[in-house]
Amino acid sequence: MRPVGVLIGAAFLAANTAAWHHLTEAEMTAVEGSHEANEGRSGYQLVASSQALEPEWLKLRKMATLGTPAVRAGKITSIDCTASPFFQQLCQEAHIKSYPTIRLDRHESIQDYERYRGPHRASPIMAFLRRSLKPSVSTVDEKNVTDFTASDYVVFVGSFAAGDESRAKDRYQEAAVRYRDRFSFGLKAEGPGKNKEEKSKVTCWNNLDDEKHETTQLGTREMLEAFIKLCSIPLIPEMTRRNELSFYETGKSIVHYFTRNDRERDDYVKQIRPLANKYREYLHFTTTDVNEYPDAPEMMGLEWGSSKGLSVQNPNNGDIYPYTGGQTLSASVVELFLSEIIQGKVKPLARGTSGDRSGDDDDDDDDDDDARREHEEL
Repeated sequence: MRPVGVLIGAAFLAANTAAWHHLTEAEMTAVEGSHEANEGRSGYQLVASSQALEPEWLKLRKMATLGTPAVRAGKITSIDCTASPFFQQLCQEAHIKSYPTIRLDRHESIQDYERYRGPHRASPIMAFLRRSLKPSVSTVDEKNVTDFTASDYVVFVGSFAAGDESRAKDRYQEAAVRYRDRFSFGLKAEGPGKNKEEKSKVTCWNNLDDEKHETTQLGTREMLEAFIKLCSIPLIPEMTRRNELSFYETGKSIVHYFTRNDRERDDYVKQIRPLANKYREYLHFTTTDVNEYPDAPEMMGLEWGSSKGLSVQNPNNGDIYPYTGGQTLSASVVELFLSEIIQGKVKPLARGTSGDRSGDDDDDDDDDDDARREHEEL
């Protein structure tokens, strides 16, 4: 039986995380021992700690009880990396340097930990777990293709012509191993009458944005990597410490949306998606989980302690434009706000300040110049 692995997260036990029940050395040793007895430790173990993550962890554990047999076979627990030399060594072997951190320990080889890179919320963590428990490449045929292409947020299916000597299939399978923690990969079944493609191709389904892409440009690894990136980046991704640099490097202005509520985030993304598509060449639309990054709204000019809001940032010159209109953030409201920024009707937040931007217009003689200055966010 193929080993399923152990999903492991790591934590720093702080005063406000007392509700967490971390594994003791004896409990961890028992888990390790039971796996060794089964020659290729089966199940998984998920570990983490922080006040913000705790409700998501509880939700994840509940989701796991309703999952597939492979999901139900594992354990979702937590460890404190600072509790003892035993756990310090374990976390060091897993290359854990910050907290909370989530790892999948497959136990297919020594120190074989797989990193989780996504948002610290139950649904994407469970999606990571499901895809990690599958083969890196699944066989796809007429019977299962519909279910498979709808089984994950982003799904790739390769179909390769008989006699293709470009190594396109090999490169595709290598990419599947590299990205198996983030996307699902399938391969059209081969054999008489099963794959009649005249030209090799890879098709991608981005189910987050209801988009489908296809390419036959598979001559190099770089071509395939570019296609994977094109298809997999959501129109409105969630910004985290792990991916924020990728947004700032492009030079595009960023439309930040902050919330601590999953339903509000989903509603916003659904409403704003057409607008994000319209301006995708010029703007990044992102969301940020305030539970995980409570200081982020204030850093973008919103009032201290804000749990919801929108702000536009120009990384090129540091200008920040927090939305203070008070209207519900529909696509039309956000587009009007962007238009007013371009026209110079909205002033950027004064450098070194945060929160409410309201104030007297006669603070200094530079205000008239500021009002006339040209804004180039779009």
